[in-house]
Amino acid sequence: MKQRLGVIVGILAAFLLGSFAISGTATAADAGTSATKLEKRVKKAKKRAKVACKKVRKAKSKRARVKAKKRCKTARKKAQKLRKKLKKQRAKQKRYNAQFFDVCQRGCKFRSIQQAADAAGAWQLKTKRKATVRIQPGTYVEGVFLDGRNPAYDYNGLTIMGVKKDKTPNPDARAVILEGKDAKTIVDGQPQEAQNAIEGRSIVGLKMKNMWARNYQSNTFFVWAQTTAKPTPQNPNPTPSTERCADYVMDNLVSSDTRSYGLFARNCFGGKMINSEGWNHGDSAFYIGETPCDSEAWTNKGDNPGPCQANPKWTIIKNVKSHQNVLGYSGTNSKYVEISDSAFFNNGAGIVPNTLDSEKFEPNGWLVFKNNDIFWNNYNYYSTGSEFQTVSNGLGKVAGETVNYPIGIGIVLFGSDGVISEGNRIFGNEKWGAMSFSAPGDFGANDGDDGKNMNNVFKDNELGRGGADPNGVDFLNDATGGGNCWVNNGPNPTYQPGNGSMTLEQIYPSTCPTTPVLNKDVSSLNLTAGLQADLDNIMDPNTVLGYAAQSPPQNMECSWLGNTHPPYTDAKGHTYEMKRADPVVCP
Repeated sequence: MKQRLGVIVGILAAFLLGSFAISGTATAADAGTSATKLEKRVKKAKKRAKVACKKVRKAKSKRARVKAKKRCKTARKKAQKLRKKLKKQRAKQKRYNAQFFDVCQRGCKFRSIQQAADAAGAWQLKTKRKATVRIQPGTYVEGVFLDGRNPAYDYNGLTIMGVKKDKTPNPDARAVILEGKDAKTIVDGQPQEAQNAIEGRSIVGLKMKNMWARNYQSNTFFVWAQTTAKPTPQNPNPTPSTERCADYVMDNLVSSDTRSYGLFARNCFGGKMINSEGWNHGDSAFYIGETPCDSEAWTNKGDNPGPCQANPKWTIIKNVKSHQNVLGYSGTNSKYVEISDSAFFNNGAGIVPNTLDSEKFEPNGWLVFKNNDIFWNNYNYYSTGSEFQTVSNGLGKVAGETVNYPIGIGIVLFGSDGVISEGNRIFGNEKWGAMSFSAPGDFGANDGDDGKNMNNVFKDNELGRGGADPNGVDFLNDATGGGNCWVNNGPNPTYQPGNGSMTLEQIYPSTCPTTPVLNKDVSSLNLTAGLQADLDNIMDPNTVLGYAAQSPPQNMECSWLGNTHPPYTDAKGHTYEMKRADPVVCP
């Protein structure tokens, strides 16, 4: 897929999260412990009963014999009761042990994750209970495909997780490695080159934890569901899709060195990407695409378009680190996503939701970014010496100019509606700290003119580390759309001014909230302000089009601030290192 313009947690926290989410592990261990204790009690009870019954024969009087018989009978009953209890406990332990499917390189029933996952899926279908695939430390060269459409398996609610040798959750995600180099995936009984580490199609509640996936052709951890096909002359009424993806959990995962994406969800109702890290992806380390609506016919156009989802299921991205990627986060037509307490640094650009025709349910919007560190997104992967390559061949042409991913920017809102950026620390991005702009339908950038810059809020963001590490310019807004506002960002925020035909207050309203606008009432095109494009100087790097159309694209760097950046230590005590490709020799 080619969608365009989309951590390690503390050891104790990761352990607690992993343990909480698989309470079955603790229950199974308890069952085993209880059985062991009961075995000891049974042995003692049998010994007491034997001793008590011997005293019957040794009794010297009738009265003593009656008492001894009574004690013998009581002791035997107690021993028998404990034996029954032990039998039940052993059965309980056996049932709990059955829900675990263990994978290791020697000594386990399964040598591959795919085999264990399929066995677990068959067991879940038969028992109507939830299973866990436990993967012990090692490197597994394979791609895992879980097809929720297959009636022979039930993968809903399945957990796949890395564990220690003692089968307890492993907070070290790097101990279990899924290796994509030379890996194969079995699809319809045939091996083929592995595109993804673990792919879950049409599954509800799939959980993946405590693993590192690397070197895959497309993505690492990928969940999705197919939407209904678009009508064609040959098939004007396609069969509605019954697939569903929802409530996935990706926790304590590491993703690196893929051609496209890392943690990736498409057409899913809600989920979590938490406590994870990603680097060296040809697109983004974290991606949410094509957030589904209640109806495939939903549109944000008209007098009263209504919400995409009446009762939204939110996707949570929290406590992640994304660095040295084309984009830190990308979200084509993503909605109801909250990104918080995370770090996006050393990428080409940091957080980049976007509206594109390549996926359904345009536009992107209704997103929240809060309490994130967004800094040093100046990795010029177009230059030589880059440790990764972009999967893009360019974003197409606008007004005859080839447009590429822009770099050197912290937050990029491309055709967004209703995004809140609040309380983030945005610094050291050498072109713009944050930019917001439309996909101009009149220029052929977006069919249907869905991608308008509307109702976005930038408030209470800390800029430039108090002057110690400034952005090139803090904000660019292309003066299209409407309903956007900028308030209480600082200190001393800077704004891309345009050509002076509009005041800064007109371009960057400083009162929030403003009156919301509708798609039908605003335009995606504004050539007056000289911010979207300057027709007298089409390659002006201080305009959206002129900057993204720099040729060759590595020359975007030639208009950067060019500052040095002092080391940064975050609130958790983690110190960051800047990474760059080779510097560009500018004309």
